[in-house]
Amino acid sequence: MKSINTKSLLLLMISLSMISCNMQTKEPKTVEKEVIKEIYKPMDIQVLKSQYDLHAGLFSKNLNGITDTEANKRINNANSLAWIVGHTLNIQNNLSMLLGVETQNPYAEQFAFGKKFDPNAQYPSLSKMISDWDILSPKISEALGKLTQEQLDAKAPFPIPFPEQTMRGLYAFQMHHLGYEFGQIGLYRKFLGKSSFSYQ
Repeated sequence: MKSINTKSLLLLMISLSMISCNMQTKEPKTVEKEVIKEIYKPMDIQVLKSQYDLHAGLFSKNLNGITDTEANKRINNANSLAWIVGHTLNIQNNLSMLLGVETQNPYAEQFAFGKKFDPNAQYPSLSKMISDWDILSPKISEALGKLTQEQLDAKAPFPIPFPEQTMRGLYAFQMHHLGYEFGQIGLYRKFLGKSSFSYQ
């Protein structure tokens, strides 16, 4: 989290002083609101970036050691791990486009929302998908860190299954979507006899 500037610190000290004195005026609440606004102004940006950076660092780590043959195995009639990874790359590419990162999405055709698993399809190798992920991740992380409150407050370009219909809500939902796919990667690791999903 960014350090608190002098103005924020002063407002915080004034607010705490007023609260401790139990002043029953409207002014302390006004000051409290300003304190919250100043101190937590960058926090949602930092949280979104931290969430993404966590995903970025775990992706390759939890796919290493899995062969393409293993990645194409399926749990009953579920999507294969290869399809799940490709779909995760599609999410990442969509996130990059939302952030204004110039990129072409080679995963949309096979892995976009609504696309179904095709048992006869030739899906990209895990090494290719890991490489594409690692190339794009730093660009997304940098773009997330440069977001402004005005950009986050802007209305989402389409309805999302999230309470806040803003770009903030859209980015937050994208982080949830990534987490959902990572959970499936963890499940497949166990199915393939690998160690549990690792954060180390």
